[in-house]
Amino acid sequence: MRGFPGAAQPEVMRAAEKDEHYVAHLCEACHESFRHVVGTRLAVAYQNETRLAGRVLYYLLTTGSGLQTLGEEYCDISQVVTSSNLPPTPARRMLLVFVQNALPYIMERISARAAAQGMSLATQEELQFARESTSAGSSNHMVANRDSTEGEIHMVMEDATGGRSNVRPQSSGWHFLVQRVHRMWNSALQRWATGLPSVREALLLVVRAHLMLFYFEGAYYHMAKRTAGIRYIFMGKPTQQRPRYHMLGMFLLIQLSIVGGDWLRRCALPALATSMRSHAVDPLLTGRGNFIHFGHLKYHLHLLLRKCVSVQCSYGSSKCPLCLSPRQQPTATPCGHVFCWTCLAEWCNEKPECPLCRAPVTHSDLVCVYHADF
Repeated sequence: MRGFPGAAQPEVMRAAEKDEHYVAHLCEACHESFRHVVGTRLAVAYQNETRLAGRVLYYLLTTGSGLQTLGEEYCDISQVVTSSNLPPTPARRMLLVFVQNALPYIMERISARAAAQGMSLATQEELQFARESTSAGSSNHMVANRDSTEGEIHMVMEDATGGRSNVRPQSSGWHFLVQRVHRMWNSALQRWATGLPSVREALLLVVRAHLMLFYFEGAYYHMAKRTAGIRYIFMGKPTQQRPRYHMLGMFLLIQLSIVGGDWLRRCALPALATSMRSHAVDPLLTGRGNFIHFGHLKYHLHLLLRKCVSVQCSYGSSKCPLCLSPRQQPTATPCGHVFCWTCLAEWCNEKPECPLCRAPVTHSDLVCVYHADF
């Protein structure tokens, strides 16, 4: 396969569109089969998993078996290793199937669960610091009495042991290390919940930048193929002129510059300015020189963090009762319940009633809710 030229951008994109067309048909077939077996409610709840199974099945039967996909066969292109121009090994093909199909789903589920856990931890700490701030004034003298009592007990123990105070449990160091790791993990979860929208925007910029590189060089259309080191060669009849997409790459570069500058203005620069102000101002002193109780300070800081998290996660926080995902194209029934348009339309195809209150509903009664803020 060393004598074949590399595939051009139109051939790679046409093959990818063909594959997506066939994958959509297979995913729909898997979804319908699963719905006939377990019912509509479970099928709607696990529609992402059934579509993932369809995608993995398609690429396992083609790429995983060392064969061309239907789109690649249609466009007369074939996969080769970038470094050697030889067909990819089975391990490399399996890596490509995993990174292209299963890895995005796994990362999305892990990130969503971590963000939910971070939100829960932020709520628990907010309640805990609220209780501590209310009881801070009454507990100051109790702490002083406890310190003095512990000092007396320590002196009595030193007298009894002859000054040998090295009776320390051996597991105290390990316990301290475990607690420190646990605190660091909880802090990382809370930061992840706060920065998840910014991370998603950054990933979107990375995907667009990868597409821009494809328009310029024409080697890797999918990031999974760049990760696995697999590109395409053209095995058909050579044509006189093969079009290129350098102009689209220039337009996408301009768009990325504008979007990246706006993202820096909205996210990175305000965070940097806030951190600089926090280092410049002593957090333990007020403007009048009086000391603030540390519990009050941490309580107000966590309140501010909670507000930031709620503001960033407010978009798309409402979930559809059928698919348990953020509502896409919210649609209301005459009884007032709101679902995704696709979920509700599929439900009404099977049962012309509201999924929650069982009120009679037809397709003509459904109302799309535009500009919804709930």
